[in-house]
Amino acid sequence: LVVTGYTMGATLAKIFVDPATLPNNFGGFVQLLFLGFAYAYVLFLSSGLISDGSELLLLIPSLAGIVGSVVLPVLGAVPDGAIVLFSGLGKDAQKQLSVGVGALAGSTIMLLTIPWTLSLFAGRVNLDAGGRPVYKPGAGKKKLFPSSRVLRTGVQVNPSVIRRCGISMIVTAISYIVIQGPAFAEDCGTTKDISPAAPSSPPSAPAPVKCHSSGEHWWAFAGMLMCVLFFALYLFDQVRKSKAPEKEAKIEQVRKSAISKGRITLRVVLQHLQEEISKSDAAVGEATPLNQIDPTSHKFKALLRPFWKKYDRDGNNLMDTSEIRLLLADIGEKPNGDDFRSFMAEFDQSGKGYVDYEEFVQMITKLVENPANASFNRRSTLNATAASVVSFDKPDVEHGRSGGDEDDDEEEEEAEMPEDLADLPPEKQLRRVLLRSCWMMGVGTLVVLLFSDPMVDVLSELGDRIHVSPFYVSFILAPLASNASELIASFNYASKKTEKTMTISVSALLGAATMNNTFCLGIFLALVFFRKLAWEFSAETISILLVEVIIFVFSLTKVMPTVRTMIPIALCYPFSIFFVWLLENVAKLD
Repeated sequence: LVVTGYTMGATLAKIFVDPATLPNNFGGFVQLLFLGFAYAYVLFLSSGLISDGSELLLLIPSLAGIVGSVVLPVLGAVPDGAIVLFSGLGKDAQKQLSVGVGALAGSTIMLLTIPWTLSLFAGRVNLDAGGRPVYKPGAGKKKLFPSSRVLRTGVQVNPSVIRRCGISMIVTAISYIVIQGPAFAEDCGTTKDISPAAPSSPPSAPAPVKCHSSGEHWWAFAGMLMCVLFFALYLFDQVRKSKAPEKEAKIEQVRKSAISKGRITLRVVLQHLQEEISKSDAAVGEATPLNQIDPTSHKFKALLRPFWKKYDRDGNNLMDTSEIRLLLADIGEKPNGDDFRSFMAEFDQSGKGYVDYEEFVQMITKLVENPANASFNRRSTLNATAASVVSFDKPDVEHGRSGGDEDDDEEEEEAEMPEDLADLPPEKQLRRVLLRSCWMMGVGTLVVLLFSDPMVDVLSELGDRIHVSPFYVSFILAPLASNASELIASFNYASKKTEKTMTISVSALLGAATMNNTFCLGIFLALVFFRKLAWEFSAETISILLVEVIIFVFSLTKVMPTVRTMIPIALCYPFSIFFVWLLENVAKLD
């Protein structure tokens, strides 16, 4: 991997602008900033492609378990891993490695602080008199009143899930100690181990390093092996728990989002959901025919509930014919005039022109099980009116929503069924989704590999020109490009204001830190070993470990009051930068 990356880095150096060749004046500095912004934006878009493409694979039932357990965590760490890799492949690898450790430390600490803080703010709900979050406030009440004081709000997570994720993070952090402990023992952890430059050397020449001890070198190899072991064990544990409630909850969220965005039709999702239910029943000896959907299934009802809530515009828990027509049109089904009225009459036994939720579930069940007998036309006749699809958010803007089950209160985005999916049968829709997913992940990964090396050069040059260590520049800027998609995803999950989605948000952030402790740190230690570099990152290592310990303590709590949790976690980010500076300049650690 290192040899391949080194060859790739040498090749890419001939394609991109060398930032060192830019004029050393104000104009050259502006050009350098423009290059940095352009590369960061490209990395941001490519990271989003990887994230979106991998989540699309969750729509493929046969792949959902392995994708959620292995593919999503690994691909999420690729941007940071690429920056770390290319930072140690250039001619001045020892110096540029500061960019890599800055990206590693900045990514880990940023993910554990800023997105967590924003998620706490977005997911907060009112607390009751006992200090417990109110996720079921009752009819006519909201989870968060506009006048609610921040002191009286908070969130709740599944304690067993978050505790397990926190333990994984803190255990995998041992790999840092494997290299840092021997570095201190070998007297390679302080700035006094850096010899002054020779008198004949130019002022800008880097100071030679004395502590290239063989002991530290082999400890880097041991740390790399430990990272590989932890990485394999973590993925194995994720696969083993692929059917855990939090994993299935995330798949459920992706399914709902895909339907609302028009990436796949409701019929496809429901049919494959029934296959899962049938397999589950078969495992306990209660096989269900594949063409028969159980309308009492919790999964089935949970999938339909958001659509019911968004189109029950007056909030009276009843849906009339106009609301049903609107919903069906937006999920890719077109009622056919009189046939639709006769179809609805089968469930509207009272003839009042509306159905309740249970009748609605029965109606959709029949539609999915017997589309040929439901007198519904496919949406192929609606190509000319695709632009008239109504936003899923409009009912919420115009009408208040009552509280209820936590599965109910999830907002969806504007839906518009792409023409390339609307006319396809379920099997072809899933095949198209698979091809689109592979294309997005492939292009995203390729672009990340192409632009990570020039991004490292820009960050290193920027640090030189403003006379600041490249570590600090990379610490702040690199995560904005490589981890923005995780920040946005965690915020979006938390904003749904349920215990389930808050657990998904926080567990994903802890999982990302675990991947940095294994995948990214493993690459870093491989560079130290194979390129015979010195470990000069004592201050950075201590800062990472300190923040992870603090976050681990917070992960042990079930209820997180907004202020008492948000402020300490938010302060960890600026404190970690100051702490590194303090250790380097006062404690004289390298």
